[in-house]
Amino acid sequence: MICQELKVTDALGMYLFNQMVVGGVFFPKAHKLEEEDIFILKQNKIDKIFAAKMEEGDISFEAALGEVAAKLCGKNTAYSVGEDGICRIAASSNGVFMLNEERVAKFNRHGSFFILNTIQPYKIVEEDTIIAELELNLPIIPQNMVDEVLYSLSGNTDMLSVHDISSKKVGLMYTRLTNDKSETRHFTNIVKRLVKDFPNMDLTFEQEYEAPHQEEEVANILQRALKDNNDVLFILPAQQTRCPHDIIVQALKSIVDEIVCPYLPQVNAGDFIIASKKGKRIIVVPYNYGIIDSSYAVRYIKQAIVADKLNVFDFNHPQNFIISTETKLPDAMMQNFITSAGHDENGKEARIAAIVLAAGVGARCGRNKLLADINGEPIFLKALQAAVKSKASPVFLITGYQAEQMEEYLDKIDVNVIYNSGFRSGIKTSISMGIKSVPSFCDGAILIPADMPNISINHINNMIKSFKKDKSKQVIMSMYEGKKINPIIWSKELYEFADIVPENADLRPVFVEFADYTSTIEIKDKKEALDITYPLDLEEYAKSLVRKRKA
Repeated sequence: MICQELKVTDALGMYLFNQMVVGGVFFPKAHKLEEEDIFILKQNKIDKIFAAKMEEGDISFEAALGEVAAKLCGKNTAYSVGEDGICRIAASSNGVFMLNEERVAKFNRHGSFFILNTIQPYKIVEEDTIIAELELNLPIIPQNMVDEVLYSLSGNTDMLSVHDISSKKVGLMYTRLTNDKSETRHFTNIVKRLVKDFPNMDLTFEQEYEAPHQEEEVANILQRALKDNNDVLFILPAQQTRCPHDIIVQALKSIVDEIVCPYLPQVNAGDFIIASKKGKRIIVVPYNYGIIDSSYAVRYIKQAIVADKLNVFDFNHPQNFIISTETKLPDAMMQNFITSAGHDENGKEARIAAIVLAAGVGARCGRNKLLADINGEPIFLKALQAAVKSKASPVFLITGYQAEQMEEYLDKIDVNVIYNSGFRSGIKTSISMGIKSVPSFCDGAILIPADMPNISINHINNMIKSFKKDKSKQVIMSMYEGKKINPIIWSKELYEFADIVPENADLRPVFVEFADYTSTIEIKDKKEALDITYPLDLEEYAKSLVRKRKA
């Protein structure tokens, strides 16, 4: 692609950079100039024009927008490219619009000439409502530049989706301090606000609970409320929660599985908390919810209610420019409505998540082998890149030791990074965190140690291909010269037993209890089976790359 200002007389066969109207004639973006067009331009005294020349490997902006939009679109979404150079993405059914704003911000930082804007996340939308707009500033673009953008979007869940609204039973729990009329009036105002803020979420407020504003009492009533048939439990505290050691937080920690959102970065609403317990959502409403602008909290509450699973990384600070309108697609664009593909949950191909394990210290190697710089890249990045480029989705990277240094290499890779603070307790803690984060729509998960830098995309894909979607209880191991090695796939029915293949697997039977439903996929290349454990392994790996470069 060559972009430059040209004399009109030299612009034959070139592609207009921008749409324009000349002498009453409309020229769309990327219009290829013909002799008749040159004549019209000259007649209207236009001597020079900015245009682009298409070279081998270039594609049109329409094709590029289609490729990227197809990657962005998830459940219940569709897209259509307009002549103005903008791709509109719309809901294909009624529901709640969902996205991760951190990922949108990352896309806009590194998307080169692509720009993505969306409506406010977690809004209730109707079918055909525009939820996002995607623009490419160029009239034509090299395919390899588009491929880079597509790679940056690989290995993750859908960025834009519309989720169905299902009925939820809601419980209300009050913690009492003064137990007077003023406190009751305060709680009543908050409940009225909750009912008002979620009119289309199909929430049924059924049960109420009360507890003295004391840690042990709150924990006891909370436990009782969770045993009842509530999908969502709102806690209305008698006081603001000011610190991690406050009464409400401590009561939650003694009961819940995880606190995914410990606070809200909003003045007068910092005591907002979201937690989960066996799929149930526990939401601590800000003390001042009845009097503040609660749009931010409302968005997080919708997210908590609708999300398949709650994860800490889903509750980061929002970074997104919100488009101001929610208009329906015009009839002309409806004719080119393209529904999102590849999301048939009843299809024949299994959906396998990837968990790349990169939290360990690597003591036997004498240093953090995963950060060892070989040819300008750390070792852990090799396995991660293979996972991202494979058919595995979504991809999770579990970090621990020297996590901050690792994350410096991840700015252009769109993966879910999960920090394991208990990494010194062993790899099982990392496996557990990864498995816990795998969405329920996945049929299984592949565990990939990050110290296997030569593991190939093809091998990962072959393992995924061998996984039978209609069969329960499956373990798929890699095999090299009769020795069971990693990576390994576990079906979701066996998540509680998930583990990697131990390094001494050739000395004793491995996972005998799973033999009835275990299959193996052969690795033929010795290099691909390399597992860096000792300094000698690291040295050999570096030498192999030098030999490969010389060859």
